[in-house]
Amino acid sequence: MRKQPDNLYTEKRKVAYTSADVIKLDTKCLYAGKLERIKKWNEKPHQHPFSEVLFVFSGSGTTVVDGKTYCIKKGDIIVYNPGTRHEESTSAKTTLEIGFFGITDFKISDFPSNFLLTPDSNPVIHTGKAEEKISFYFMRLIEEIGNEEKYNELIVKYLARLILIDILRLAKISEAKFVTNALFNQIHNYINKNFTSINSLDEVCNELHVSKYYISHVFKKYMGKPPMQYITSKRMDYAKKLLQETDLSATEIGEKCGYADHAMFFKAFKRMEGITPIAYRKETYSPGLKI
Repeated sequence: MRKQPDNLYTEKRKVAYTSADVIKLDTKCLYAGKLERIKKWNEKPHQHPFSEVLFVFSGSGTTVVDGKTYCIKKGDIIVYNPGTRHEESTSAKTTLEIGFFGITDFKISDFPSNFLLTPDSNPVIHTGKAEEKISFYFMRLIEEIGNEEKYNELIVKYLARLILIDILRLAKISEAKFVTNALFNQIHNYINKNFTSINSLDEVCNELHVSKYYISHVFKKYMGKPPMQYITSKRMDYAKKLLQETDLSATEIGEKCGYADHAMFFKAFKRMEGITPIAYRKETYSPGLKI
């Protein structure tokens, strides 16, 4: 029998709970299913009084949400808030395989009831590295809807919750929305409004009359990252939005995000996203925009 090495061990980590864990997710999954759409298919526009969440298993197409067209492809999540008029379609060259479920009875901070995203958010979310995990959740959810074994309703509820929480993470819905610390919220709101012009933590301290230690401490507690790292992530999120939705050059986008030196912008973007801004635009290209 082969002897195991003496230093073989499993690391045990404790869960660090914070006051941010107050999302009200007493969810009720109304239905779930899977559809395969042929080429040149068009759905009739419709809407629901609850949220509907879609996941693209394969293929590509478009969705029109409240009159605005978005491209969708394999690995994308699409979120339709309550009352959102929407329709999906495919081109003459593509098919589309999607999973979906309807969900109600949840409240995300100051969003309207049963809204998973703010009304002005992009409803299409690219899952990236989370694609395989979310695909698994959707498949299990769809399987359990048709399962008559014990606890199937409970499993459906928790699978839907897992998907909702992953959407919050992917959409960068800040945990700070669920924090009741008034001074932290003031700091967080200030940074969210001024992240493109803040160049140092001292600027925030001077403006809000708080110590650098305090800002660093509360950000680490509630956000899990230092404030300047948070500012960089906000800039990158804004840059990605501009790359997807405008035909501005990468240099112009860098300037709008607070980078006077375009080389610094390219370096920061590649460090955070793993690819250059130009490569990101090509991957998320929408017809009608210049690359």
